[in-house]
Amino acid sequence: MYFIFIKGEESMSWVHLVFGIILLLAVIMGLAGSADKAKIWAMVARVCYLVLIISGIMMTSYAWSEKPVLTVVKIVVAILVIGLIEMAFGKKTKGQFSKGIMWSVIAMCLVVGGLGFWLSGGYPII
Repeated sequence: MYFIFIKGEESMSWVHLVFGIILLLAVIMGLAGSADKAKIWAMVARVCYLVLIISGIMMTSYAWSEKPVLTVVKIVVAILVIGLIEMAFGKKTKGQFSKGIMWSVIAMCLVVGGLGFWLSGGYPII
């Protein structure tokens, strides 16, 4: 993973985007599938958290200089989403899961993604 950090912020935004998509897919697969497979998807999600947190920290200086309030809002919401995902996986493995939890987790993941695109001005996609 050393090669990812060579090019700086430009490659960090791609890493952040790719792992954000992987996290969203892991959450969907884990929460929509069986409780046995949810444990595997929860571990994939945890690896994604680590990469997203590291890449997010590396990109924070740019976002902070442009939009400091929105940066703080995104950080707080992202932390809350990680907690919500963990809670949903916990309920899934205990058999207390409902579809409403899954849809709220997916919606919050999309909100965090939207905030990220707003902060970056649509980069790296636009």
